Amino acid sequence: MSARPEFPPPIRFPGEPLVPPEASAADRRGNVPTVVDDDTDRYGVEETAARGAARLALVEPHTARVGDDGEILLSPPLAPGHDRVAGPASGPATLVVFGAHGTPWSRSLGAVLEAVRRRHPTTVGVAWRHYPDPVAHPRAVVLALAVEAAAEAGRFWTLSRELLRLRHDDPRDVHRAIVRSSLDPDRVLEAMRAGAGEDRIAGDVASALASGVTSAPALFIAGERYRGEVRPAPVLAAIESAPRGA
Repeated sequence: MSARPEFPPPIRFPGEPLVPPEASAADRRGNVPTVVDDDTDRYGVEETAARGAARLALVEPHTARVGDDGEILLSPPLAPGHDRVAGPASGPATLVVFGAHGTPWSRSLGAVLEAVRRRHPTTVGVAWRHYPDPVAHPRAVVLALAVEAAAEAGRFWTLSRELLRLRHDDPRDVHRAIVRSSLDPDRVLEAMRAGAGEDRIAGDVASALASGVTSAPALFIAGERYRGEVRPAPVLAAIESAPRGA
């Protein structure tokens, strides 16, 4: 049996136009799948995901915030009562991630978040905001629905970490990740079909656009855009040199 490629090429939905590889996320906005049939319904929720993708293409940004240096700030700011935060929500520094699951860089982002959690478990809060690109990574919307379904059972971060570790986004691997997260797959699937977290996902995308984000992953440390490499060492260095209390 041949090995499955890591994050195989996305399925092209019937009627979906081909997208040039060099197209930017901004160029691709609006090119979302509109037709789903039995051959492409690999997860059992593609119809819901396609509807969500169409909604994301129409999202308008929140009001932008600009710092004294002209840099666009995280907009809106971290809201501990709303954001999905792991660790202290009001620690000396915060890391806000605009990300998506089921992409080639998911595992490297997961390694960064795990390094931050290990180094600063009680002092740095990590918040996740969704920024899936439905055309470049069609399964990212499906997996966003999965972690939002997990959130209904209080296991957003548990499943999120499992999905970030995956080498493949095959439905069998996602099913195993759900089981490892001590979740009932049938209940998760039911919540996904119902559109779990659709409003939050759309709101996070609006936040990304207002914050000047054009592709994920994008990190904000203490409310300001991090421009370095998304690797553990430089991200930890940036966190540790960030203004305290931000």
